[in-house]
Amino acid sequence: MKNETMSDRINQRIKALKLRSTNLISATGASKGTVSQWVNGGTEPSARYLSKLAEVLGVSERWLTNGGLVEETSGNAYPGPEIRRRVPLLSSVQAGHWKEMVEGNLDEVTEWIETTAKVSPFAFSLRVTGDSMSSPPGAGISLPDGSLVIVDPDIEPASGKIVVARLNGSNESTIKKLVVDGPNMYLMPLNPAYRPIPIDDKCEIVGVCTRVEMNLP
Repeated sequence: MKNETMSDRINQRIKALKLRSTNLISATGASKGTVSQWVNGGTEPSARYLSKLAEVLGVSERWLTNGGLVEETSGNAYPGPEIRRRVPLLSSVQAGHWKEMVEGNLDEVTEWIETTAKVSPFAFSLRVTGDSMSSPPGAGISLPDGSLVIVDPDIEPASGKIVVARLNGSNESTIKKLVVDGPNMYLMPLNPAYRPIPIDDKCEIVGVCTRVEMNLP
């Protein structure tokens, strides 16, 4: 009889919770290749990843390592708004190429942010730079310099949403409000001192901002 391996236990929980490898990537911060090795039995998770992996699988570290009777934990309700999860903090250049990074290797990510936002496994965070998204007092939502936004690429962009976009010919992404006016589309700064940016179908909407976090002055 074949001895049960850690890979077997990981696959049991993936099946039981109907998870995908992207859930494990997002929760642990490991690369796609590393998670693939865990799932396929090539390598076992190191101590660096074990706690987060056990959390997303909803089991104890002891069971994940040693097996035996399944020791479920409260972390098996995944994902949910009360559960803190980790999303990568990207630079404006990395955000502009996020799709390629997800399909390739996340080892370029050096910082991760914990959030309770209910987002897809492909979500990331981005820091606002400059004052183009600082609206006048009393004018509604404002994203001052240094604000941290949580971005979900799986949400359909719509007029009025704050989005992360990469303009044609640019290597960097920008955070602006998407405005659709008939056949015309614009990336609208919240600061009236800046002009709207007309866009066409060559502009790539990377994701929709779902939450903003900032330090109070």
